Amino acid sequence: MKTTTPLVSEELTEAPVSSAAGSIQVFGYEGGDVNLSCPYDRGFEGRQKYLCNNNCRYADVLITTSQGSSGKYSIHDDKTTRVFTVTISALRLHDAGKYWCGVTRIGKDISIERKLEVKADRCCDTVNKIQSTEEGSVTISCSYDSQSVDKLKFFCRGNRSSTCRQQAVITSSNTQNGRFRLSDDRKSRIFTVTISSLTLKDSGSYLCGVQRISGFDVFYTVELEVKAESCCAKSQNMSGVMEHSVTFLCPYAPQHPNDTMFLCKGDRASNCTNMMDQSRFILINVSSSSFSVTVTKLEAGDAGTYWCGSGPEAMLETPPASSFYRCCDTVNKIQSTEEGSVTISCSYDSQSVDKLKFFCRGNRPSTCRQQAVINSSNTQDGRFRLSDDRKSRIFTVTISTLTLKDSGSYLCGVQRISGFDVFSAVELEVKEWCCVESKNVSFIVGRAVTFQCPYPRHHRNNMMFLCKGDQRSNCTYMTYQAEDSGTYWCRSDPEWSVGNYTQFHLTVDEEEQRGVSEESVIKALYWLFAALPVLLLILIIILVKVCKTKRRQLTAVDMNTSKLEAVDAQDVTSEEDMYNNHAMFSQQKRTQRTESLSGDADEYTAIYEN
Repeated sequence: MKTTTPLVSEELTEAPVSSAAGSIQVFGYEGGDVNLSCPYDRGFEGRQKYLCNNNCRYADVLITTSQGSSGKYSIHDDKTTRVFTVTISALRLHDAGKYWCGVTRIGKDISIERKLEVKADRCCDTVNKIQSTEEGSVTISCSYDSQSVDKLKFFCRGNRSSTCRQQAVITSSNTQNGRFRLSDDRKSRIFTVTISSLTLKDSGSYLCGVQRISGFDVFYTVELEVKAESCCAKSQNMSGVMEHSVTFLCPYAPQHPNDTMFLCKGDRASNCTNMMDQSRFILINVSSSSFSVTVTKLEAGDAGTYWCGSGPEAMLETPPASSFYRCCDTVNKIQSTEEGSVTISCSYDSQSVDKLKFFCRGNRPSTCRQQAVINSSNTQDGRFRLSDDRKSRIFTVTISTLTLKDSGSYLCGVQRISGFDVFSAVELEVKEWCCVESKNVSFIVGRAVTFQCPYPRHHRNNMMFLCKGDQRSNCTYMTYQAEDSGTYWCRSDPEWSVGNYTQFHLTVDEEEQRGVSEESVIKALYWLFAALPVLLLILIIILVKVCKTKRRQLTAVDMNTSKLEAVDAQDVTSEEDMYNNHAMFSQQKRTQRTESLSGDADEYTAIYEN
């Protein structure tokens, strides 16, 4: 025990600390009631008791002894045994969590911690579906773990786990109850329940239960469908040849071993003519489940509709054809999940205790024994294990590490020295094991990533973790690095129960500025090499055009240079001509001037002489 502040105070800010004795866990089902028992020491009989949750502040008090009852809570104080009991009714899943039983006193109150776990009152994720016919019998197989060998086993009708043990139709302490019989094979850890003289009202849900001293009982669900016994186990079209023979195979229900075996002819079973008193109709190969009738020296008038045994219908016509025998009218439908295991129960009669039992895949009785995956003389073969309980006359086949490929039809077989082997059919459906949720997540190297892992409320006190690996059963803790890509699993249940885990597919990429993905590089190189010839051709065309342009430009420059030189030459010639002309003109001027001066001089001389 421990102490807290009195419940009359509204100032409490810290939650109570559990006592040295530790917390006691209490279990309840949704919709049901649960009792929380709280002992206290001598001397506190007259003190007020109460129940609170959360941090046990004043507002967290749920019920006190002075109230007696409040809503879904009621309290009773047994002062003789010094134990007060709080009953919580109409439980809901959110009621799960920590509670505190408190006793007031001067100073700090005394409190004891209680942990309540609430579970949905329905079962289960895996359902074993079984079919049978009225007036027949059915055997239901229920497996359990090694820790439950000495625990009480029970079988009830319905799907309510909370009331199953109290309303059980049969238990391992009372193995026979009318049409119900229970047999417990502790070696193979399987108990079986046989229901005989089935009626249509027997159809419905059932629970196989194993009692647990602490915690919830363990359950498995069975869905039984009882079909009306039809007119015909089979309807076959058969052909025969005149003067030849034909044989009718007539199965009948095991509950009719003392009935008269007959073959009659007519359009309706209720109004047909018995043919067994005719010498050409011979009864042969009588067994516990079938008989045969051979018709010899066929005549044209033999064509028609025949009825035999418990009602198989056969059409006899001409010309010849063949008939095909398959198994069976009753099919045991079983569901399980991959990576798990399944146990298939196969019953047999008292005459087959020492006979060979075998188990094969498919639906062909003719080849089943030769192709059996396991038999009673070789009880272990890889993932298959066979166990024979001769006392209850049931052999079981356990298939472990199931895969999706294991889904399909199977036959349980018992060898007969004479006549046909006896078979029962099983239809197994293996479902994919995953997940409450599966997410694909992508992030960048060097950055942070957050996984959000939901879990049920009643698991909040469990260890929670995240691991990495392709299989949730073989995963490891990891330090986040560049190679963090992969499959992660988070869970809150150590048993990996369906519904308590989440799967993540994480992809880690490099930063965009640091590089691109390998796929992008390959695509870029592909297109680069594909475009290279085109680029080279374009480059050559451009170079040719550039060269032509340059050549034209150089030619034009040369022509312009020649023209300029010619003009310069003409300019030089003109200048020389101009200079020569100027010189000639100057000479002429000088000559004219000289002549003029000479004339003037002569004139002046003449005048002077005159």
